[in-house]
Amino acid sequence: MCGISVLFNKNNITSQLYNEFINSLQKINHRGPDDEGVVLINTLTNDYKIVKTKQTHVAVTNLVTIDEIELEKYNLILGHKRLSIIDLSVNGHQPMHASNGNWIVFNGEIYNYIELREELKKYNCTFNTNSDTEVVLEAYRIWGTDCFNRFNGMWSIIIWDASQKLIIISNDRFGVKPLYYYANQNGFNLVSETKQFQAYSTIQKKINHKHVDEFAKFEYVDIDDETMYEGIYRFKKSHFITINPLNYNLSKIKNEQLPYYSLKQTQIKISETEAQNQFRELLYDAVKIRMRADVDFGFALSGGVDSSSILYTARNIINTESKTTKLLGFSAVFPGYGEDESKFVKIVENDLPCKTSYSNALEDFSFANFEKHIYHQDEPVHGTSYFAQWSVYKVAQQSNIKILFNGQGSDEVFAGYHHHFYRYCRQLLMSGKLIAYFSLVKQFAELKSISTAYIHKTVFNEVKLKSKILLGIQKFDHAIVKYWNNINTLDEMLVRDFDTFQLPTYLRADDRDSMSFSIESRHPFMDYRLVEFGYSLPNTMVIKNGWQKHLLRQSMHEMPAEIRFRKDKKGFTSPQTAWIEKYKPEFESNLIYNEKHFGTKTPSKDAFFNYVLGTWLKVNGF
Repeated sequence: MCGISVLFNKNNITSQLYNEFINSLQKINHRGPDDEGVVLINTLTNDYKIVKTKQTHVAVTNLVTIDEIELEKYNLILGHKRLSIIDLSVNGHQPMHASNGNWIVFNGEIYNYIELREELKKYNCTFNTNSDTEVVLEAYRIWGTDCFNRFNGMWSIIIWDASQKLIIISNDRFGVKPLYYYANQNGFNLVSETKQFQAYSTIQKKINHKHVDEFAKFEYVDIDDETMYEGIYRFKKSHFITINPLNYNLSKIKNEQLPYYSLKQTQIKISETEAQNQFRELLYDAVKIRMRADVDFGFALSGGVDSSSILYTARNIINTESKTTKLLGFSAVFPGYGEDESKFVKIVENDLPCKTSYSNALEDFSFANFEKHIYHQDEPVHGTSYFAQWSVYKVAQQSNIKILFNGQGSDEVFAGYHHHFYRYCRQLLMSGKLIAYFSLVKQFAELKSISTAYIHKTVFNEVKLKSKILLGIQKFDHAIVKYWNNINTLDEMLVRDFDTFQLPTYLRADDRDSMSFSIESRHPFMDYRLVEFGYSLPNTMVIKNGWQKHLLRQSMHEMPAEIRFRKDKKGFTSPQTAWIEKYKPEFESNLIYNEKHFGTKTPSKDAFFNYVLGTWLKVNGF
């Protein structure tokens, strides 16, 4: 896990461009405090210079100072900030150079690198390091861009192919690791965080008012490849691009990104017992390969079924494989508030056992830290739970943890949100499956202690709305609302939450919160094998007998019943109303930034959204 910066200028690198590049790279020191690497490349001749910077590790050799380099001879710069996770020696230094002349900068982890390394040895590949970065270089040399489909992990990868004189750019299947770009007629910049663009005098940061409006009205931020800034885009997940510097043009980097992967959603015939066994096997291996590290790791623990499943699986791995690893948990608590989950965290902590550290973000809150949080996020957030998450990572850093596991992705695959239940009910009703519908409503009502009348009313309102859409009576003034309401099935709703509405925002927020404390976040539920398996299950294994995430609950039989069958779990929440009221004067102080940009008409009716938007404007210097 690291941070990257890449600059291509089809003319040449000037002193000003180089200095701005270094400033851009050092804006993400938090992503890689262990080492810094920079290489200048001439894309015509393959000549290169490895630059010594103030933050380059002292053990790195063959360096030259910038004063010794004729900058005008080079037109490509690769920069890297390293957070050492695998092979902590200087051998893992990036940019990394291959024997065939290729170069790479890589942010992320390839969890199956050990298996790939063994496979590559059959092609007479030799390895000088124990890093996954060298495996990526060799995999590209042997398989070309087909290598991306062989990787199980998260990544933003930029390779300079010296023999073909091509720049290769790739992002992982689900967009876990961020990669952003700005392009003009002279070249492009690639970065890990959009704040890095502030270092460039030629890039004028302007507000993307369309995205501000979508955030204020619908809470959506990361719904496509646009960002909150005009002209700055996110590289598409599960895509790659090949750029020839000789025929570079402005439109190429945006319009010629090619998919190497598409999420499969073909339902399979499988018994529930077989499904439970396969789920356990897949989760076991997903956790196991993510436990590969040369540093200490811990587990985010909420007392819910997702985080607990990861912890219990890790315990099983430790016992089965005779590991000496100790389970360390990290949790957010809010004593005295309904959102507090410490009771359930204690159940897991004592049952495993697991030594747990706690963060009380509400009590530890300061507006200075909130501004730091928003600064690191790059984009505004739609709730205080993100700051609570930030505080959990802060506690983990204080415990010298460099990796934290969490349960991102489970809700979007195994139907964990309430709107999944209601959309499934609408699907049953509109397809004429009345017996199944009424039975499910009755069971859900009993579990949640709510009236069946309330559920029927909610579902019938959805049915009426859908009927109006079909008849052309109901019109929507925004494409997002139309898109969301036109989703007909649970299967489609899950995938859209996974790739558009929910998960992209959670992943970006988690990346920024974790990396602001130099911690790598790992997500076993986002192992592509587990995701594909989840989407292959029939709906009746996902939502059954009133339970959402039914298969997951049934599969994790070693967990205490109080955790497996919790009825009140609402996701990672915080006492937002009390929080805002307690610190209202501090939040309101930033409303002046909204008025400066939007006049007296604030973008949102929700006070918190306006407070956050004002803070975002302030810390970004608008």
